Amino acid sequence: MRDNFEEKIFKMAADEKMILPESIHREVNDILVSLPKRKIFRMTWKKSIIMAAALVTLMSITVSAAVGAYRERMEAMNEQEMEDYFIQMQTSKMGVDNYNRPYTDSEKARIKELRISYEEEALFPEGVLTMISEPEEYKGKGVAFYGDTTTFFFPEKEMNDEELLQIVDFMCKRDYSLQKVNEMIAQGEMTLPSEEISEGKENKEELTDSVILESEAIWEPSQELTINYTGDLEVRSIAAGQNCIFLTGWNAIHTMEIGSSDSKLFFDNFDVKSDVSALYQTKNGDVYIALMEQTNSDENVLTISGEKYKNSLWILSAEGEIKNKIDLSSYKDKGIGYIRRMVVDEQGYIYIRTTSSPGKLLLVLDSEGNYVKEIDINAGDVYAPHALAGLGIGKDGKVYTQVTSGDVNDYHMGIASVNLEKGCLEDIYMDIVPVGTIMLDIIAPGSDTDFVFWGYDGIFTYNLGDESAVNVLPPYEAPCEWEGVSYCALPDGRIVFAQCTEYRVEENAAYRIPEKTYFYYKSSLGK
Repeated sequence: MRDNFEEKIFKMAADEKMILPESIHREVNDILVSLPKRKIFRMTWKKSIIMAAALVTLMSITVSAAVGAYRERMEAMNEQEMEDYFIQMQTSKMGVDNYNRPYTDSEKARIKELRISYEEEALFPEGVLTMISEPEEYKGKGVAFYGDTTTFFFPEKEMNDEELLQIVDFMCKRDYSLQKVNEMIAQGEMTLPSEEISEGKENKEELTDSVILESEAIWEPSQELTINYTGDLEVRSIAAGQNCIFLTGWNAIHTMEIGSSDSKLFFDNFDVKSDVSALYQTKNGDVYIALMEQTNSDENVLTISGEKYKNSLWILSAEGEIKNKIDLSSYKDKGIGYIRRMVVDEQGYIYIRTTSSPGKLLLVLDSEGNYVKEIDINAGDVYAPHALAGLGIGKDGKVYTQVTSGDVNDYHMGIASVNLEKGCLEDIYMDIVPVGTIMLDIIAPGSDTDFVFWGYDGIFTYNLGDESAVNVLPPYEAPCEWEGVSYCALPDGRIVFAQCTEYRVEENAAYRIPEKTYFYYKSSLGK
């Protein structure tokens, strides 16, 4: 009986229908002539050498064939197919891929392995990814793709290998098409499909810079707008005021009327190079700004891109006059890093979201900047602080903050009100968004609900006491990129996004181009 290994080798060779080159036969024969006549195990040296040669050749031919098959699959696309992929990428509202749900850990591991098998072993799917023209077309079966927002739709159940391979196949063809079309355009073999791209971008941007809204019509919770910015500020962040939007840039703060396309200077009297990291306007009109001020000191500083900064908190009047300057660098031991969120309650207490202080959630100061209290994690409970989490004031006048329990693989998310007198959290509402949601950044009153949240899984609305929040705007339905844009919640419950679509580079630094900045107003009203 043949050795089992021998049987497998011959079967592999037979399955591959191998025809060995004549040179291999000659080389093997020359080796065999000089070999001693003896056996090893139950396999002769001659058989072992033949099998070794066959195995090496088999692997070589198999890998070469697989790589060739992969190349043939890419090159089999005609020019129209590649152009379709190219146009889809150029006209999508989103700059990155989006998903109706995250990959599971198992799917992440398997799709990496299947990508290797796809490229190196010619393991191709039997079918193709389904294209849909509207998100509502997806009924929960198989995998599908919505090109307008580059969104992949996955079934709730674990995806099988065929479904994952369809995703891999789509991504490989898309990547190849982008590279090939760019090469053909550069070599003059193809002209840029500018008409289709221009039409797509016009549909994508839906510019309304020619539509100037009347002041009495701007406070409409259902009004959704897309506006091309016509001002001159390089917008780094935005914040909602009582009746306007604040735009911040290096060493400058502008205000913009709701629904307007232009902005005007509000304040630029800074002492040194400064970046506004957080801004909050109180009902009486005072504007609190958290600043990163450049400094030459080495004490209590933060280093960003090689430059040293200190934390400051300035209070400006509604007219932009300086009322107070508070140096926060002495609070570095309290865990103050880069401040992104702060609010001021009706009594004038300033709540700052800390970034790194173990066991602390918030730092509270009085209107003069004096230390009042730190809000601790509740005794007996585990609520982890998050540097990027939300902070806001509810319709009931209480300060609310986002809280997290569990670990990175099992996040449980909620909100809680702050009891300043006791220095702790109360009225805790946990698990109001799906387990695994990373963060709730905006916490603000909704138009027809107690709260509206921005989270990585969408825009949510929530009423206190309800079992869960409602996702009223998934990321794949957003008019712009979801991550990397600025956003704020207006007093009427609408969410405003600000996105810059083009940058200029000077001395290895990237700068936003003002005229390539767009503002998107999205309603948070339930569907």
